[in-house]
Amino acid sequence: MDILDYDGMKSVLREADLIDIKDTKNVDPNDTMDFLSFQKIITAQELLLYGCYRLQYEVGKKFAFYLFPWGKPFEEVIQEITELIKTNWSVRILEQGENSVMVEIQNCIFCSEVGIPCNLFTGFLVHSLKKAIPDNRRVIYTNDKEEVPDLTENSYVLKLIWKK
Repeated sequence: MDILDYDGMKSVLREADLIDIKDTKNVDPNDTMDFLSFQKIITAQELLLYGCYRLQYEVGKKFAFYLFPWGKPFEEVIQEITELIKTNWSVRILEQGENSVMVEIQNCIFCSEVGIPCNLFTGFLVHSLKKAIPDNRRVIYTNDKEEVPDLTENSYVLKLIWKK
C-alpha cells in the first residue's frame, strides 16, 4: 500500500491544499519538491497535530528512519539534512563531549513557536543520534536556550545526552 493512501496523509495534503500530489506517479522524477509545497505540508501537519507533542516527536523519528534507515555518523546526518532542505536554516554542532552533543538550530523550518524546541525535529535528531552510537544507549535531551541567549525566531539549542 502506498504511504499516501493513508487517511492521515490525505488529511495533511488536503489541509495544505496539495491533494493533487497524492498520486505518486506524478512526483518529480528527481524526487524533489519545491520548498513552498514542503512548507505547506509541514504547516498543515503542525496545525492538524497541534498539542500532540509526543506524536510530532514520533513523526520526527520516522522521518529520520526514512532518510537514513541504517543510520550514519551524526555529523553526516547534520550536514545532509541541511543540504537536502535548501532554505535559510542552519543546523550545526556547537560542541561534542564524550557522552553528549550540543546542536544549534537556527530558523528551524519545522517550528512555529519562538525558542521552543520543535518536537518533530527533536525526534529526528534524537533518533539519528541513537542510530549513530552503541546499541545499548538511551538518548535524552534538554533545551539549552541559556547557552545561546541571542537566538532568533524559530531557533533553539538542544543538548543530547546518551547513557547506558
